[in-house]
Amino acid sequence: MNVLEEWYDYERLVIQALAVIMTLFCIGAFLGSMDFSNPLSDFVYKYYLDPIIGESTGDSGYNMVNTMTYGIVLAMFVVAMSGWLRHLGVDGSDRTLLALLPFVLWAALGEIVEDAEMFGEFFSAWFVSPGVHFQTAAWVIIAGWFGYSIHNSDSSDEEKAENVKSASMIIIFTQFIIYANSIDGKVDFDISLMLIFSMIAFFSPHILESSADGFDNIQRTVYFSGIGGCLVLFGAIASYLSSIDITQIDNYPYNFVAMVVVIGFPVVLCWFMLEQGREAAAELESQGIIAGILPPGMNEDEYMALESEQKTLIESLRLKATMAYPVAFLPVAGQLMDGVATYIGIDFFGYTEKHIVSEAVVQLFDTALTFAVLKLGIGGVVFWFYSMANFEYRQQHLRLLIGLALMVVGMAPGLRNVGRLMLGV
Repeated sequence: MNVLEEWYDYERLVIQALAVIMTLFCIGAFLGSMDFSNPLSDFVYKYYLDPIIGESTGDSGYNMVNTMTYGIVLAMFVVAMSGWLRHLGVDGSDRTLLALLPFVLWAALGEIVEDAEMFGEFFSAWFVSPGVHFQTAAWVIIAGWFGYSIHNSDSSDEEKAENVKSASMIIIFTQFIIYANSIDGKVDFDISLMLIFSMIAFFSPHILESSADGFDNIQRTVYFSGIGGCLVLFGAIASYLSSIDITQIDNYPYNFVAMVVVIGFPVVLCWFMLEQGREAAAELESQGIIAGILPPGMNEDEYMALESEQKTLIESLRLKATMAYPVAFLPVAGQLMDGVATYIGIDFFGYTEKHIVSEAVVQLFDTALTFAVLKLGIGGVVFWFYSMANFEYRQQHLRLLIGLALMVVGMAPGLRNVGRLMLGV
């Protein structure tokens, strides 16, 4: 068997555990919907479903049980998906993380639209966390399946490129039909701007074709679908802004200044880290090396015991080289964005924190600056981890998905918070 197709024992165990968890959850939800009283349904509804169903806008209600569960299940999904992606032969490089980046923005934009109460009753619940993340994952899987099918077809390269664009356009158009219909049935203002942005979104795979030159067909399909979906949802936000007098938004124009700060600081940080590590990463790449990924067939113990000129070169450059890897600088920037957005939103604009652990940190010194400092520290730990960790060659997908998870839990809420500030909702 191909070494990349072999499963780690811990991957099998996690997949089995997830299957049990999902089965119990579904059974509890189903029996509860049938009004069949039982302890499992009571538990599922009390701690998971009722907090989501009862929340009309914003995040679902958080309690210690669902907070811990979401964190544990997220970690389990990271492990399970790393095995599945490796088994399917999906590229485990940082390019995949870049291709997924638009869907992080998509999730945040969806939550912002929901915060503005633009969705109808059905989709409103699906854009409340954590439901929005499952919905995002569903669209990624759909796009990935199209891309995977195209990538492994017998078509020529030119035909595959055209099929990728066609599949992406179908996904984008489907999103438009679904979400525009929900929004149009709820709001009482003109959504012409949404139609315009959606038209641009539909043709975005052709417009942005050159920007995806470094991606394979799977990555291109996910990337194009994410970009197009973002334009559809941004069109809804643009329609909302065009329907109101923005000068009457609370704290105008300081909310737009806050948006520049919250987005600007992480962007500058990404640029700084990329510039600092570019040369070191390029030098290693010229020899086919990525710092932190071991050669095929080598484990960490063997690497630590190794003495060679190549290892000496890697260790001398890995700290700087790591700064240029998206899997490192994007999660670090995401943590900074969340920290700054929360600090500004709570201390200057009167918002409140709903996550239990985050609220405890804010209340520690009665300021969200504490949370911002903590997030900055977490970002430092993330960078330290990637600068020190050694992943086996077949653990590249685990390395990738750890970075994706850390990026999502920081960047998505940070973007959502600044979007709420912009709309004054």
